[in-house]
Formats: sequence, C-alpha cells, structure tokens
Amino acid sequence: MLISVETEEEAISLVHDIKMIHQEGGFEMRNWLSNSSTVLLSLNEKPVTNKNLNVNDGLPTEKILGMWWDTEKDCITFKLSSKCQEDLLSGQRRPTKREALRMLMLMYDPCGFIAHFLMYLKVLLQDIWSSGIGWNDKIEENEFEKWLLWLKVLPKVEEVEIPRCFRIQISVNAEVQIHTFVDASENGFAAAVYLRFRQGANIECALVAAKTRVAPLRFLSIPRAELQAAVLGVRLTNAVQTALSFKVNQRFFHTDARDVCCWLISDHRRYSQYVAVRVSEILESTEVYEWHWISTKQNVADLGTKWKGFPDLSSQSPWFRGSSFLSTPVEEWPITSRRYGTTDEELRPHLLTHIVAPEPLIALEKFSSWTTLLRRTAVFARQASNWRRLAKKERPLSGPLTHEELVKAENYLYRIAQGDVFADEVAILKINAFSAEKKRIPKSSSIYRVCPTLDNQNLLRVQGRTGGCKYIDVDASNPVILPHEHTITKLVVAHFHRQFHHQNHETVVNELRQHFYIPRLKVVYRRVRRECQQCNNDSATPCPPMMADLPEARLAAYTRPFTHTGLDYFGPMTVSIGRRTEKRWGVLATCLTTRAIHLQVAYSLSTDS
Repeated sequence: MLISVETEEEAISLVHDIKMIHQEGGFEMRNWLSNSSTVLLSLNEKPVTNKNLNVNDGLPTEKILGMWWDTEKDCITFKLSSKCQEDLLSGQRRPTKREALRMLMLMYDPCGFIAHFLMYLKVLLQDIWSSGIGWNDKIEENEFEKWLLWLKVLPKVEEVEIPRCFRIQISVNAEVQIHTFVDASENGFAAAVYLRFRQGANIECALVAAKTRVAPLRFLSIPRAELQAAVLGVRLTNAVQTALSFKVNQRFFHTDARDVCCWLISDHRRYSQYVAVRVSEILESTEVYEWHWISTKQNVADLGTKWKGFPDLSSQSPWFRGSSFLSTPVEEWPITSRRYGTTDEELRPHLLTHIVAPEPLIALEKFSSWTTLLRRTAVFARQASNWRRLAKKERPLSGPLTHEELVKAENYLYRIAQGDVFADEVAILKINAFSAEKKRIPKSSSIYRVCPTLDNQNLLRVQGRTGGCKYIDVDASNPVILPHEHTITKLVVAHFHRQFHHQNHETVVNELRQHFYIPRLKVVYRRVRRECQQCNNDSATPCPPMMADLPEARLAAYTRPFTHTGLDYFGPMTVSIGRRTEKRWGVLATCLTTRAIHLQVAYSLSTDS
C-alpha cells in the first residue's frame, strides 16, 4: 500500500484504522515505512532496518514500483540492477542484441522520470534491430560506438533524486495547473506532464509523468510525427488527471510545431485521413484554446527526442523542473495565442466521386439453400409480372411455378453474381456489340484467358469450340462464368454437393464443370465441404482422454498376494439339494497386484454370508 497524507496526525490515524480493520479479519499489518520518524515511533517501527539498508550510502530505502524511495531525503532514486555484468557496463565487451534489450528492460521506469535518458537506448536498439543481426550476435561497430557513449552517462542514473512530494512549501489550497510539453523528431516523439502550484508569489513545478516512443521503421514526416506526439501528450495527460486526487484548475499544452496548431484550429475534415483522425481524438479531450506554440528552446520535451551531448540528470534539470518560464508569472510566459490560419500540409485532394449503389431486391446472405433462393426469386418475378398485367387489365398468373419462370430466375441470379465481380468485362462486351472498334478485356482480369462472350440473355459464357455439335448441350459447350468468391456461387456448389449426398466429390466437380466455369473451383468446393455441418459430423473422430496412472494397489510389488483385493459376486446358480433346488452365488476375489483369483460359494447375498 502506497499512500500520502498532509500531516503526521492524519498518517497515524490512518495507520491505526487500517490495523484495526485488518485485525478484525485476523490479519496483522506490519513493516510500515515513512519519511517521518514520529510516525514510525508511534507505530513501534524502527526507522532503519537491515533489509532496507542501501550499502552504498547507508540511507534507508525501499523499492517501490521498480524505483527506490529514500525515506530520509523523501525522494525517488534509481539503482543499477545487480544482474548487470561488470565487463558489459565497463565497455570491455561488445554486447549482443539480446544483452542490449536486456539492459533496457532492467531500467524499469514506470513514470518516465528518466525517459529522456532511456530514449537514446531505444533508438539504438531500433538501429540494432534494423541491422538484421541475430539475438546472440555482437552488435556492429557503429552501434557499439553509440553504446559506449550511453554507458558514460549510465552511472549518473544513481545520482538522480526526484522529490516524492509534488509541492514542498505550498499548501493543499494552492492553484494547480497541468502543463504538457510534446515534441517529435526523426528518431521518435515524447511527451512530458508537469504540475505547477501557485499560492501568492510562491510557485513550484514538478514532473509527474513522461513517455517516449521511437519513430516507426517506415518513413514518417516530421509534421505527422509532431501530431502523433500531440496525441501521446493528450493520452498521458488524461491518464495523469484521472489518477490525481485533487482538482486541476487549468490545463496547458505546449508544442513547437506550427502545423499542429494550424490543424487544430482548422476544419480537420479538409485534411488527409491520418491527420483528421488524430486531430479529432485530440479535440475530443482538449479545447483549442488550451494549445499554445512555444519555441524549441522553451520546449523541455525536446530533451526526450534529441540527444544533445550528455543529458542533465541533476535535480535542477529543466526535465525535472519544467521549462524556466513556468516559474514566472503568466504575463511573462513566451507563449502566443494568435491564430496561424491554415496550412497546405496533408490537404485532402479535391476529388468528388458520387456512386449510387442500387440496393439488391433479395438479400442473398439470408439464404442457405440454392433451391429456396431460386424459387423465392421466381415468386418475386411472378409478382412483378402480375403487377404489370393488372396495370394492363390482364389476368394475373397463378398456380405452381413453371419451368420457364425458374429458368428466368436462374439467369437473373447469374447476372447478379457476374455484375458484382465482372462489371467491367460485361460493360466492355456490351460496348463491342454496338461498336466497330472492338475493345479487349484487360489481361489483369481473371477470365481473360477463357475468351468470355455474352449470350442473348446477357450472360457471360466461355467461348468454346464445340458449339457446332448438336448433341452437346449449350451449358456444356459454353458454360456460364461464375466468380469463385460470391454467395450465389457458394449456394450453387453446395446444391450440387447435397444432390450427390455429400459423396463422390470428383463427380460433383465434373458435373459443375459441365454447367459452369468457376475459377479455382476445387478451392471453392473444399470451402463448401468445410462449412457443411453433415460432412463435419460424418468426419468427426472422438478424442479419448489420456489414461491416468495405475493406482498404487496395481503396482505394489514385493507384497503378499491378496494384500490388495477386489471382490465381486456372480450368479445366481441353481443347485440341487435332495429333491429341492436352491440359489447359490459365486464370490470372485482377485489380487489387484498379481491378478491371482480365488473362488468361494456364498449361500446368500447378506453381509454375513
């Protein structure tokens, strides 16, 4: 449990309440640690224990969330892990890709206090990854030089001291502001969140959280990276504000990217989808007036994206205290609220495309049977025909569906499937029928090699060479072309599959080829078989569980027979005694270890017998 209160009296009262509540449940709460010796003495806790003694400086410390809490100075510190190898830290040995990643993972920094220091290693690790070496291969010379530069700064991490309390001299009634700085470069982007407390002329600033991310391997322009940094800053600010237990009076977001400021005050729908989506996310959580432009020199987030020599890890560094203007009155801040107009960066091209997609009269996805779909389509066609007949004052059709109506409905469904996938090919063939200049179907079409043609029903068919034979059906000589990824094709194939009672798969494929040309037919048929519930049931095999180990009685070697015995009855058997017959039962005793058998006769089924 980690908690902070304003006074020592509140801390003592809180601890006594916690102890009392847990004692009621049989739990003893102990091992309390505090930055106040008064609180520890009231709880009969020793200020310093051997367990929490740091051998380097002799101060009482406690590990919290991967960091160290120095209770005497009441500050957060970092310690290098004992798992780090000496020859690796001294630069005597070139690390492998695995060791470089391991070093990054050992520096656990949940709040991002030293994120600007770890950012350099993240970028270096990305370069190592791009070089293509294996996990156990030594890094190359260029990366090793950067590694040595980072190692020179690594010992200074143990000198970092961050005050645990955000405010030292200002009371809880102070005015609270959140200041978020965001920045990006070609290496990555960063965001840092600060709290500014003001009470009269006293001002205090403290780093709350920071986050850095490396740029993606694919190229990302600087304006886009700056916008991504702004999104990162908004998300981090929302997380911090949700976690705080006190009210924040004002929020300020600072960026040195003018393009981001222009995108925020403009109509973001005018820009590319990448910009529009991220600007929309920013405006959902923030207001435009909360964003301000500052120069790069005043942007402390710039320390997290650019390695300018050796980073300053002292407690007075701008990274830990915020930009210098935060310690001055608002009137002296170097921020500006003037409007920047618009920018031509990432403008969406002015292209208007108006497409009217007619809604289908029949929802194909609601049908699972080709016969049902065919008959339902024929019924709709008859109803439309009857409406036209009634308009002409003719007698409407009635009775069962005729063969002619079913064929028309079948051709209509084929045209729907062909129009959804082969609309360009159909349009070219229709133009060729009325034009002297014949256009060719593009070679990129999946039906280019089969020489498609249109029949008198406007159906796409394969142009075969057996049309002159009067003994061959037209479907066999010029089969109808159906797309392989369409609902109608799937229903047709499933219909043939059921016609042959889910058997004779090669025969089904042969019958389909006599009526249709379907690209990748066998793939479509295998997909239909996988989705067929009856086929899945027929091909299902039981999965018997693995047998358990034999019981100890079956494996009791070197014991007397019948030490472990199984008992059972069998019968009854009718025996003759004089002139009468009686029932007798057999008692079967078997040794569970040797499988020896002993037989006896039982005169009744009672326990005594």
